Amino acid sequence: MMEIGMKIYFDKATGNVVVNTGEQVGRLVVETTEDQDFATYKALAERVRDTIGVVKLKYGQFRREFAECNGYRVNPDTEDLEFTYPGEVPAEVLIKRIEMVEGESAKTAQELEQTNMKLKRTETQLAESLERLGQTETQLQEAQLALTENYEELQTAKQEAVEAQLALTELYELVLAGQTGGKPETPEDSAVPSETVEGGEEDNG
Repeated sequence: MMEIGMKIYFDKATGNVVVNTGEQVGRLVVETTEDQDFATYKALAERVRDTIGVVKLKYGQFRREFAECNGYRVNPDTEDLEFTYPGEVPAEVLIKRIEMVEGESAKTAQELEQTNMKLKRTETQLAESLERLGQTETQLQEAQLALTENYEELQTAKQEAVEAQLALTELYELVLAGQTGGKPETPEDSAVPSETVEGGEEDNG
């Protein structure tokens, strides 16, 4: 009786199984060639021959693993079968998850770097703003000091103006007083009344 083990055709790039020919047993069964398999199976016929690998098993080999597993693939590097069992995550799924995590990690690192750059620019702008604020405060203090000095000068000038006005008023009053006291007498004030001679004639005797 002829016993033929299964042939597992897989994608060389991913290790995913394309065709499993299964096991055969019987007096009339004949093992097929790879060329016959590519001509028989549509999944193989649609693929480029060089992209497909094959693992040939002996009859009954890995029977328990095939019975208990819920999936399997071929390691492209070693061409060993890798089985997954209920509750386990298939290797290709783990690889995809790892790639996704790595991609997300790289994206997060890039975003973090951009955020750090923005933070540094913000810190620089803040420092510049604080420096300008300090300069403004200094200028404001100087302006307040100058304003105080101007105010004091203005008050002094006002006081001097008041004193000058007061002095001018006193001088004006003195001038007026001087003019009144030194006024010359009018002819009417200095004339002496003449005695009236009765008859209008002088006594010459």
